[in-house]
Amino acid sequence: MNWLIVITVLKLAFGAGLLWLAVVVVRENRRSRINRITALMLFFAGLGPIFAAVGITLRPDEPAAYFTTQRFPYSLVYVWELFFPQLLLFALTFPVEHGWVARHRRLKLLIFLPHVVHVILMVFWTTPDFSWLLLRTDSQLVQLLLAPVNLVLGMLAFALSLIFRSHIKLFSLVNLCYIALAVAALIRGYSRQINPQLRDQVRVLIWGILSAVGLYAVAFSGPALGLYTLPYPAHITLFLGGLFIGAMAISWSIIRYQFLDIRLLVRESLVFTVSSALLVGAYLLLVTKVSVLIKDLLEIQSPLVDVAFVLLLLIFFQPLKDRIDDAIKRLFLRSRTDPRAILESFSRTITSVFDMGEMKQRITNVISGQLMIERAILASRDDATGRFRLELAGLDRELLSPDDPFFVTLTSRARPAAFAEFLLEQSQTPVIEILARWRCRLVVPVIDRGELRMVLCLRDKISGARYTGEDINLLATLANQMAVALTNVSLYRDALERQRLEDEMNVARRIQLQLLPKAPPQGASFQIAAFSHPSRQVGGDYYDFFELAGNRLGMVIADVSGKGLGAALLVSQLQAVLRSELRVRRAVSDYVASANDQIFRVTSSDQYATLVYAEFDPVTGRLEYSNAGHNYPVVVRADGEVSFLDRGGLVIGAFAQSAYDIGRVQLQPEDLLLFFTDGLSDLRDRHGADFGEERIVRFLRDRRHLTADALKNELVREASEFAHGELGFDDLTMIVMKLSPPAT
Repeated sequence: MNWLIVITVLKLAFGAGLLWLAVVVVRENRRSRINRITALMLFFAGLGPIFAAVGITLRPDEPAAYFTTQRFPYSLVYVWELFFPQLLLFALTFPVEHGWVARHRRLKLLIFLPHVVHVILMVFWTTPDFSWLLLRTDSQLVQLLLAPVNLVLGMLAFALSLIFRSHIKLFSLVNLCYIALAVAALIRGYSRQINPQLRDQVRVLIWGILSAVGLYAVAFSGPALGLYTLPYPAHITLFLGGLFIGAMAISWSIIRYQFLDIRLLVRESLVFTVSSALLVGAYLLLVTKVSVLIKDLLEIQSPLVDVAFVLLLLIFFQPLKDRIDDAIKRLFLRSRTDPRAILESFSRTITSVFDMGEMKQRITNVISGQLMIERAILASRDDATGRFRLELAGLDRELLSPDDPFFVTLTSRARPAAFAEFLLEQSQTPVIEILARWRCRLVVPVIDRGELRMVLCLRDKISGARYTGEDINLLATLANQMAVALTNVSLYRDALERQRLEDEMNVARRIQLQLLPKAPPQGASFQIAAFSHPSRQVGGDYYDFFELAGNRLGMVIADVSGKGLGAALLVSQLQAVLRSELRVRRAVSDYVASANDQIFRVTSSDQYATLVYAEFDPVTGRLEYSNAGHNYPVVVRADGEVSFLDRGGLVIGAFAQSAYDIGRVQLQPEDLLLFFTDGLSDLRDRHGADFGEERIVRFLRDRRHLTADALKNELVREASEFAHGELGFDDLTMIVMKLSPPAT
């Protein structure tokens, strides 16, 4: 009878385990329908093996007939078969509620009707004896008169007896039909589910239920229909196998995939309790057996052997236990719903994304998928307007004011909060009305440096479970990661923008260099050298040379207001204006006046330029010029005398119809002329001292014997040394013109 004891213990263990799971599920969230449905399903499933174990205990001599010949209350064993309609109800509710169940809350109870009738029949009529329906009396006369009635009642009793016998044989088919419907409903829910976590859960349940059903059909349905007979050991083995597979499918979903949001503490206690019990049992068995083996081999009976062996195993016990615990964590507890796994996955997901749209999509997908939430949406701050954009169908273009009390209060709290708190504390605002219609349950602020950047709005969990303190802490940590990721995205976008601007500026620089003369003109009676250094990629300085009628040479040097791209655009406009004006021969002052009027018309009042335009006749040495507010060019005579080109008028582009004077200079052989911009005279050293015009004049006077090119190079070197290698924060341009010595 030892095998009956083993079977009884196994059945009790399976039944107790299922009842324990039922209690855990319902205690997790009593208000959740899916939790109640699942707990009741596990409860009915657990009653079967428990009643069976009790039956074996009561009838050890005839285990195959336990309970079947007993009357109430022993026949209550059939209550466990309510598991089948409860399984169907579960399948119609999880992972998504079937439309029929949602529309007909009370009609769903009809699926229990066949099994309720079955239980009533089996509890109160364990034998098909309906003779009590016949009317009996001691009077033969009355009995004779009641004969027709008893005939009808007898036929009714026979029919009921036949139905009863058929019902016992055929009801296993009803159970199979219920199981088939449940599997079909689970498969339908699986095909419509996009959440990968739930798909894994449902897939495990489907295969577990299918396997358990197959064993149940072989063990019960076939023999009940008279198709074949099974010996009791085979029958009970199949029965226990079905229980084991079904229970393991549900347990695996709870442990591995956090089925119905069972908390991590429950999973850890279940797994580590079982693992510790097995390890301790194996440890004690090993100590006992190996100790005996050593004593037999060494023929030593000293208790010191036992002590030494126990101490040796104790040394290795803790490392072995730690390794087993780590393996269990990896296998069971480090699922995608484990907080550490979620944090790692979330960090990997968002830190590698630098597109804001893709990041928002990944944030909502990861959180809704791994936390098993119905849906998650984002309200993100628009950088251009400072308002919040709610990523919700029909409202994706609606911008919400950051001054809405909802955003203000959420910023001050700086933590995840239940949306119900805002409904209770504040009046209806546009944001609260929208989120209330959307059925928001939890809001998570994403705050960066005291500024609310994003709000994560969450609906209910798919399981219907409440948001726990662990969930709140996890979401707060995820919000911090999101804030860092948003900062990285902003920095990345700024870097891309800077790179784009730098590329554009490089293109503009190349274009501007193409606008400048490739080489200054040279003549028999003069030499010219030029130098230009922008403070940025593009500059606001400009110089040019023009070949004019009568072999005359036109020269211009200009300095436009501002720096960078804006100044470069004004330079290009100025060049175009000057080149167009020079097509018609006129006085130097008229050229400058006409350029002023055109620049004034196409620019704003804060955009202007200083320039000097000059025309040189290499035959006569005569130079005519007009200075429009520019630094005075320096003329150094061969004998060291210095003069300045100071005739002209106002800057161009600032005032309309300005008049300009003409200045005339007669240059002689070996005279020196320097045009320069204020980038040279305003150049500063580390102490803040200016390079200054006096230094420029002194430099030119001391080195007036040099050629134009050598003098230009020496002046650039002198300026660079003065500024310690930095040519300043302003554009620097110069033109050096040196007249040749007289022919001998």
